[in-house]
Amino acid sequence: MEHHQLGGAARGGVRPGPRIIVCSTLALAFFLLAARFDLSERLGRALLRQEHWQLDELALSLLLLVLALAGFAVWRGRQVAALLAQNRALTQRLLRAQEAERCALARELHDEVGQNCTAIRAAASYILRARDGDQANVQACAASIARASEALHAMVRSMLHRLRPPVLDSLGLAPALQALCDSWAQQHGIACRFAPHCIPAMLDDSTAIAIYRLVQEGLTNVARHAQADRATVELRADAGGTLHLAIEDNGRGLRQDTPEHGGFGMLGMRERVAGLRGHIHWINALGRGLRIEVAMPLAAGAA
Repeated sequence: MEHHQLGGAARGGVRPGPRIIVCSTLALAFFLLAARFDLSERLGRALLRQEHWQLDELALSLLLLVLALAGFAVWRGRQVAALLAQNRALTQRLLRAQEAERCALARELHDEVGQNCTAIRAAASYILRARDGDQANVQACAASIARASEALHAMVRSMLHRLRPPVLDSLGLAPALQALCDSWAQQHGIACRFAPHCIPAMLDDSTAIAIYRLVQEGLTNVARHAQADRATVELRADAGGTLHLAIEDNGRGLRQDTPEHGGFGMLGMRERVAGLRGHIHWINALGRGLRIEVAMPLAAGAA
């Protein structure tokens, strides 16, 4: 709604708001009042009488303060504009990724489900029309139905795992991360060790899924960019109610020409952590490799 209103205002011309009109009127009234009573001259003479307090230097000091505040406001405005641009880019990337995932799921449903359903329908139709003594063909059709059903079940499990790992709900965060590290190591041929310490048995869903996705994205970046042969994932909770996550590899580390806010993967991780009032840091190891450190309050997801 606000977007359309702003667009309409832009098309109809720029109109000063009530606050601008009030400020302009007050400024004009003050100028007329100052010109009528020579306020600047009176203030100057009053300050000269207080020379021992150096009050005559106050005007220049205040002017310098105003200029400094104006410079700071400009800098903050540019910083906010850059953050808004990054958020817009991240939003567009997330929308494209969401649409790509929907297309992939639709394609799999069309191809796999359609093919297997056709096979089941054909086998079932043959069984219904089969005559006595055609036991061999009936058994073959039943076996075909069983194979198609297993293929459908495997496809559904794969889709469910892509949408949300079932082990996260059935066994909890630590077993889900262990399974993730094991499957990732097997898939990419990179040794991966998971080290949990004092993880609460019951974590809120927002924190658990955020940690899982952070590890997933971190390991994906290791496989794509790090050229490492070993990775470590550490997760622990301290006595102060803070959850600490560390993802470390022995690869080539963060490149020097990496943008200040990183790529979309790093930006997505940063936004996910910030949404739970946490902090994330990328640290180049002294020897070789990269270490990602995350800290977030345990109760962040409930806020």
